[in-house]
Amino acid sequence: MTQAINIIEGESSDTGIVNSTDAHIDLFFKMNQRINAKSEEISKAYSNNVLVKLSDISELHYKTIQSIESLKPIKSEVNTRIVVSHNEGESEKFNSFNAFEKRNLTNPNPTSDIILIYSFSIYCVESDEFENYKVICHVCSRIAELQQFEKEAPPFISSALIASMVTITAKITIHYSDYVKARHFTAMFDEWIRGCDESKNIKFIDKLKKVSHLIKKIGRFVIIATLSLYTIFSIGDAEVSANMLLKFLVAYAAVFVIVAGIAELVLIKLEKSIDSYLPMSYLDINKGDSKLIKKFENRNAYSVIWSVISVVGAICVGLATSATYDFIKWLIS
Repeated sequence: MTQAINIIEGESSDTGIVNSTDAHIDLFFKMNQRINAKSEEISKAYSNNVLVKLSDISELHYKTIQSIESLKPIKSEVNTRIVVSHNEGESEKFNSFNAFEKRNLTNPNPTSDIILIYSFSIYCVESDEFENYKVICHVCSRIAELQQFEKEAPPFISSALIASMVTITAKITIHYSDYVKARHFTAMFDEWIRGCDESKNIKFIDKLKKVSHLIKKIGRFVIIATLSLYTIFSIGDAEVSANMLLKFLVAYAAVFVIVAGIAELVLIKLEKSIDSYLPMSYLDINKGDSKLIKKFENRNAYSVIWSVISVVGAICVGLATSATYDFIKWLIS
């Protein structure tokens, strides 16, 4: 049941009825207006290839708490909320970091992301107002996200195309009342990102990724052009009969189709191997994460190996075109 509060002008008795001139009423409305006021927001996203372990998450938590305590919040205890999301739609929510540390570490589902939310208020003496803040630290596992994309993507979308996607790996968002104080948290998060381990990219593959879509077109053109030039230069001025010319054209057409087909297969494999290579970025906080990390490390190793094999194969096909004319002569003789 609700109770109505009567406001009577001009009365200040001790009857228990709230007076409009009462200082508590003014304070109440000021607090209510401040709490419900829309705060400003600042955010910063990162695509660094960070390798985040449980110790890194703990460091991020304590850095954030230290930054909050430096602002002297009203309550000694900051309102903390931690959300851990896994692949297959599973999620866990914790009301303290201690509860998060005691969670189930044997979860077989990889961790897709962790969100750490801190809400607190401070009292500004200069403005004589309450200031509300919310700090949201979001850390994602790129390999877990890509695994989920691969499961949900239509069949016509290749895994190489999905692997080429550059996803956000970390983000910080601050809802603030004072911009200068909010910038303190972005600086803290920057420092934390720089302190995390990062995977090393293979520069050779990174450069090839930028032009991988041209490999099949240019490579096929070069091999076919080489085949044609070698054949033209190898044909002498000797006269040949119409019967031999017909045999030569049939044999050359067959060899041309075979060489072009082999070249295309080799070049497609090279393109896919290059595009499938994924710079590692992950969260490693349970057994499901460890298994997924090994899977993607093996996949990257196969991508490098097949890239080298495909390059060697393309070179061999190109060199083999020099013997095409001699092979055709032997075939029709």
